[in-house]
Amino acid sequence: MKNTLLQLGLAFLLLQSCAPKEPTVLQFENEALRKTFSQPRHPDAISVELYDKQQEVFLNNPAGLPYFEAVINGQILSAADPVWVFESQQSRSMGNGGTEYELRYRAATGPAEGLVVLIRQQLFPGSPIVREKLELLADAENRFNLNKKDGELHFRFPQYRLRTAQAGKPQTTEIRIASWNHKPITFAKAGDPPGKSNHMYYPDVRAAAPDAPGDRPAKGPFRIIHNNDWSFGLAYEHASQDNTNGLLDIKKKAEDGRIVDAMQGIKGVFNFEIKDEDFQFLGIGAVAQAQGIDASVQAMRGAYLDGEPIDARHPYASVWTAHFHHTGPALEDSKALIRDYLLNKICEHPASRKPEFYYNTWGMQRASEELRGVLTYENLFREIEHAADLGADIFVLDDGWEEKHGDWTPHRERLSQGLGPIREKLEQHGLKMGIWLSPPTIDSTTERYHAHPEWVVKDSEGNPIAAQWGHCGFDMVSGFQQVFIEDCKRLIDQGARFFKWDAINTFFSDLPGLHHGDSTYTASERRARYEYLLPIYVTEAMRILTEYEPELIIEVDLTEARRVMTGLAPLSQGKLFWMNNGASGYNDYGPYRAQSMRTIPNEFAGIIPLELFTYANYPHDLEGSLDYNIHTSLIAGHGYWGKLDLTTADVRQKVGAKTKLSKQVLPYLTDIAPEVEGKVGASPEVYRMINAEAGAGQVFAFTTEPVAALNQKVKVNTENVGAILHTPFELSEQEARLQFTLDQPYASGAAFLLPIGEKGIQITASDSPLLSWEVEAAGVAYHTAGDGVQTIRWPEELGSPTVTGAVVLEKTKNSTHLLFKLESKSGDKVKIKAPN
Repeated sequence: MKNTLLQLGLAFLLLQSCAPKEPTVLQFENEALRKTFSQPRHPDAISVELYDKQQEVFLNNPAGLPYFEAVINGQILSAADPVWVFESQQSRSMGNGGTEYELRYRAATGPAEGLVVLIRQQLFPGSPIVREKLELLADAENRFNLNKKDGELHFRFPQYRLRTAQAGKPQTTEIRIASWNHKPITFAKAGDPPGKSNHMYYPDVRAAAPDAPGDRPAKGPFRIIHNNDWSFGLAYEHASQDNTNGLLDIKKKAEDGRIVDAMQGIKGVFNFEIKDEDFQFLGIGAVAQAQGIDASVQAMRGAYLDGEPIDARHPYASVWTAHFHHTGPALEDSKALIRDYLLNKICEHPASRKPEFYYNTWGMQRASEELRGVLTYENLFREIEHAADLGADIFVLDDGWEEKHGDWTPHRERLSQGLGPIREKLEQHGLKMGIWLSPPTIDSTTERYHAHPEWVVKDSEGNPIAAQWGHCGFDMVSGFQQVFIEDCKRLIDQGARFFKWDAINTFFSDLPGLHHGDSTYTASERRARYEYLLPIYVTEAMRILTEYEPELIIEVDLTEARRVMTGLAPLSQGKLFWMNNGASGYNDYGPYRAQSMRTIPNEFAGIIPLELFTYANYPHDLEGSLDYNIHTSLIAGHGYWGKLDLTTADVRQKVGAKTKLSKQVLPYLTDIAPEVEGKVGASPEVYRMINAEAGAGQVFAFTTEPVAALNQKVKVNTENVGAILHTPFELSEQEARLQFTLDQPYASGAAFLLPIGEKGIQITASDSPLLSWEVEAAGVAYHTAGDGVQTIRWPEELGSPTVTGAVVLEKTKNSTHLLFKLESKSGDKVKIKAPN
């Protein structure tokens, strides 16, 4: 494989000399694409060309549209201007296998003389996905200003004029991921209120023709342009919800008509209008031109202030963007690249991509009248032991471990010895410590609150807003960001390896003199700049902390409307806690909560990798729906909570055994798109997650109403399947046949496909569910849930084995294997052992 940078022309050394300059050509390429940066004359425009190596075609017309465009010192400056001198390039190897290249150009003449443009490109072996970013710099001798054009922001990067001469009329598909309560629940029952929702962000996939000139760009964060021959996608890494849904209680207004914001997470009086357009900070244009389609990422709101300086202390950067392409118009092929991008390319630290299970104390706390007071050493130690039984890898201390909001130290009375005893207890059970934090929330009785009144967010009447739980809120687009980072570093030093960041809300801050504008700008301008920068500041804090501790996982809570981190930005550093109570209430031990949670993988399957979502279910059997609940966490979410004293040791053992099985197959599934049959509440509702080549996977079936025996056929390389657990099965030619029994209301079944071991021993059929399958040094062992018959495929090269714990009914032989039919009894351990 190659992922190389080639330079044609003079060596870089000559570029620094006083000799006449030659044009520079820089090429980046791998097996999928070649991207060329060139300058036909010197100094001259920066021309960028994309070549699809598989189709052997150029994707864009480099002369048709400037690669970047901004208004500097009142004039439009673009890559097409003949002012650019190439100065240098450098590269670094990335933690995810890619290579980042940095190209440095300087404006040699004109009004922006001395302005430096850094172009960052990230390429990955064999992939058509490219991440890119633009930065504008100035040295101590220069100062420039970003300006508006005709009263509007004008910053566009990247831009590509796509060639559309190939067959088929171009179309576009926009994929949004942050549409609050976009759909009603699919599992409503008689008597439920109409339009009852899941209290979550939904995807919204929109097909449309290309834009006409002057049309508003699509919000995205994904947009794909396609015809019969090819597809080209653009994405940007920012965050915001798609509209005002769930943001305001429009019934509550002051007498003079002003908005009284009293919804989740904020209370205050505001004298400005809030519109859907306020949440579109960036857009993806796909404008139809006679010569092609102009695809671009454009600044829409808050991306900069009119007159914002670019000097030695104030560089300016775009957000990270990405482009990708593939042959043909299939949206599923585009989605496959999106999943690869989000799982493998956007993030350099693998910790947040590992399939791990966690337990969170909030469910236990909600079951107690004390809520926060229940977090004592005695209760936590007992809960840690129970969580270990469930198979958890991470134990998260939720709200209540801290002294006060904004004073992120252990509670002086309940946890008088600090976090040390908890860390020791966790390490005894092989669990990592997680900590809940609400980054912007500040208790007004803390020293920090009184020391920094300049950070306290206020409403339009100058009163501190009431943020989450009635506390005040700090403005994070300020020096407070670094203070919070230091708080987190101290917790990391005390053993935290998981953070849950909650209630990062839209606070409408227009505070002057911070990092989003001084008093020379209007309140609305400062507010727009703050709202644009907030997800960038939070993501940068995440980046700094995951660099500080690469094993750290940061989960961002997006369980309410107005959460500003709903987008791709946090996925560059962590995971998303997507829904909490949903359509169900707290302490719902039955199937209703599980249905809410399962809406996440049901709606997002095929768009966002399920490994990037977290959510929690109750591992209790109080309402006879244990499997229904647990299987929901095994599909995705990987979280448990609840008062575990309400579970029995037998229940915890059962949950732990299934968690262990899921852990065996999940490493094979992180790049696999699930196949989903039926909406939540359907009978049946099936999730198939299969790595066909590896012979590994898991299948879950649910039903609301009892159904007859549910038979499922799964395409898989049966040569690589060792055994299938928890359901009767038969392996045939490249297919596994599964049989689920769902004869009760709210029933659920599971099948775990375990890959074959090095010895090549298989169970190819069992008419009773297997509960275990262990590959041992001298053979294999298993036991079943009931009396039944199993067919064993045993490599002849291992010799004739001995069988204990079962009756040999039949023994045959083919050219390479011995075939046994064994009759086993429920619970008996069967061992098949090779001769010494």
